[in-house]
Amino acid sequence: MESEFQYLSAIVPNEYYHDAAIFEKEKLALFQNSWIFIGMSMNLENHNDFLTDEIGGVSVVVQNFRGTLRAFHNVCTHRFNKIQNAKQGNRALICEYHGWNYNTDGIPFGIPLKAEFKGLDEPTLKKLCLKSFQVDTCGKFVFVNIDNNTQSLSDFLGDSKARLLQISQMIGRKIEYNEVPNAANWKVVIENTLEGYHISTVHPNTFYKLGFNLKSQMQCEIHGPHTNMTIQTGDLTPNMQREKFHKMIAKRPFQPDGFFHQLIFPNLSIGSAWGVTVYIGSIKALSPTESVFTYELYETNLGEGVLLNESISSMVNFSATEFTHTTLKEDRAICENVQRGIMQTPEHKGILNSIELRIWEFQKAYSKLMNIEL
Repeated sequence: MESEFQYLSAIVPNEYYHDAAIFEKEKLALFQNSWIFIGMSMNLENHNDFLTDEIGGVSVVVQNFRGTLRAFHNVCTHRFNKIQNAKQGNRALICEYHGWNYNTDGIPFGIPLKAEFKGLDEPTLKKLCLKSFQVDTCGKFVFVNIDNNTQSLSDFLGDSKARLLQISQMIGRKIEYNEVPNAANWKVVIENTLEGYHISTVHPNTFYKLGFNLKSQMQCEIHGPHTNMTIQTGDLTPNMQREKFHKMIAKRPFQPDGFFHQLIFPNLSIGSAWGVTVYIGSIKALSPTESVFTYELYETNLGEGVLLNESISSMVNFSATEFTHTTLKEDRAICENVQRGIMQTPEHKGILNSIELRIWEFQKAYSKLMNIEL
């Protein structure tokens, strides 16, 4: 982290956290121009596995066609029904309205009563193909970009790519999938994840009890719009019980010295305490004042394909679930309260200290795409 922090004022005005016109602009200028995390490759391993999401107001499906991942606009070109309606599953890319099938190029085929359509020849069918989008992976992370003229995923991730590959190596059993709705703008929720300044006051029963407090040391890395931090415990006295447990899983691939958090801009949030478990979450914008934090929680492995034994797994799963649920409940309450305060002070901006450096970096990247003068 920089030894001196020169910025006191936040960049983004409070009105950007609740204004409807700004929210519509974000869909085009931000989400439709960025690589967006859509899910994990483990959910796309088999033929006809699929994931869906909304990116900047556009319904997107990523489908496995016999080992090849393709991303399309998830709307049938016949009568505009959404093709895949579940968040994930396994079924052919076939519209449930009239049974139109789509192949790996997004071209309709196997059309019921095709002879009843006039002029539905091969050139016409190609014109009726689904709009395709860029899809790529980094380790086990799957991203989509609906702007087909943008930079590659590798260039977008830059130096953060190595960290995603490292985290991919640690993923073991899935503990849970969960969705946490927030009556708060998506940026409020993201900015809450980017600093440890609030740990003592907001998380007295979770992080604070583990030894994280205002005395905790924080190391930051800035890689373009992407940032990460590691927060060490404030009490440096060895915790013998924790050390004993960590020795039992000493071969885990990822071992940060405390709590690690990664933001892949704009909305992929990853968190891991000592590399024992990891949550992989996406903060989705629903409206100017509503968002949802969707995440999958995984336990570590002890090397690719080597899972924790059942007794350790049971202990890890229980404690990790309780910890995550409690923390997110506390975060939700504070973010919703912040949202109410922001809406009462539209003419203001926040102020930041050195521990909140990552918020400034997030706002800087956001402002660049939204054309806000620094």
